[in-house]
Amino acid sequence: MTSAPEPQKNLPWSSRLGYGVGDFALNMFWQGTGFYLLFFYTDVVGLPNAVAGLVFAIGGLWDAFTDPIMGVFAERTRSRWGAYRPYLLLGGLPLAGSFVLLFVSPTPIAGLPVAVTAAAALILFKTCYTVVSIPYSTLGARMTEDSDERTRVAGIRMYFGFLGGLSVISLANYFRESLPDEQAFPVMAMVCGLVSLGIFTLCFWGTESAARRPPNAPVASDFAQIAKTLALNKAFLLILGGIVMVTVAVTIISSTILYVFEYGYNDQAAGGTALMIMAGAPLVTIPVWSFIALWLGKKPAWLLGSAVTLMGLISLYLSSSGTALAALLSFGLIALGMSSFAVLFWSMLPDTIEYGEHETNVRNESSIIGVVSSGQKIALAATAYGVGLSLDAIDYSAGVAQSQATIDNLILFVTAVPALAIIGSAFLMASYPISSSLHRKFTDELHTRHEHPRR
Repeated sequence: MTSAPEPQKNLPWSSRLGYGVGDFALNMFWQGTGFYLLFFYTDVVGLPNAVAGLVFAIGGLWDAFTDPIMGVFAERTRSRWGAYRPYLLLGGLPLAGSFVLLFVSPTPIAGLPVAVTAAAALILFKTCYTVVSIPYSTLGARMTEDSDERTRVAGIRMYFGFLGGLSVISLANYFRESLPDEQAFPVMAMVCGLVSLGIFTLCFWGTESAARRPPNAPVASDFAQIAKTLALNKAFLLILGGIVMVTVAVTIISSTILYVFEYGYNDQAAGGTALMIMAGAPLVTIPVWSFIALWLGKKPAWLLGSAVTLMGLISLYLSSSGTALAALLSFGLIALGMSSFAVLFWSMLPDTIEYGEHETNVRNESSIIGVVSSGQKIALAATAYGVGLSLDAIDYSAGVAQSQATIDNLILFVTAVPALAIIGSAFLMASYPISSSLHRKFTDELHTRHEHPRR
């Protein structure tokens, strides 16, 4: 049996950048829907709050169903371009087109309600996003097995990702200043779609030399074995729970920023600035969190990021009776803390691949990515629906001045629930077992297994 090639430890910068740039495009779509779609549904399309949340939830649940399937399918793909790279090249155009459809005001088709056509467009987009994002994320794990190098790659990826988020917010702010929202959002989506096509092409060619062959390790034979082996992977279960909690917090905060500033502070421009802060601050903080993770370790960095995020949420609650400037500073602190999770999650999750293989002798790659992504999407769907219900519960009405009680309850919801979720995440991740030294020990043992398999 031919042994697998020794994985690269320190990747060349061309490979790091070639891979990382792909998240610029993906994050334009992710942040575009996260920051604007719920607002688009309620304040442009005119869907009732609970219905808008339900449409969001349907899309998320569909995502949760398709992500693991795509993970298994991608893991078993064989082509001259490798297992994961073809999806970057072939999936980009459908993804760009489906993103544009999201922000074209849905109209009744064949007598179906607007909510149904909106949900259909969202399901189409979610499917296209899954086809590209799951293979892309797994490609990062395939490029290197070195835990510290994964931290560097994750930092570069997230840097490009937040640049993509900042770009979509900048485009939205620009077009909303000169066009009504029903025109501004579709134009924003078209520009993002066109840019993404070039980005995915760059990523495809930029990862050609670094996408190594898979190791000589067995993969799970069916969904039952995937479930069994993942259930034995303690590190995977902990990071799954941790990122679900973070997703709850991020979804609430990102989907309500515009409501907080447009109605709580009567300042639409400040809402746009807050989005810029949330997307732009990580461009400064991501290198810092990458350094902290390499210096202190990934788990301590996660706990520190949790503490900073909690400080920002407490500050936002205490500043609710003050000025928009005070709220903006609080969102800056929140962005500082939350940017840690972006780097650490995509640095820690690939390490659970080798951890799980060491424990079970079965290697799950994109199936791990798919299941975690499914958990995130379930959390996102449930939280988005909860946001819609919560807007109803606090008597929010789109397009009109809100009562002080509604504003106070909005601030309480936006701060207290995310704070509880962040605390839950920190509690789980305090037991995360993988350190750089343990991961290195496991990978060394796995290489020995691959070179001298049992007969």
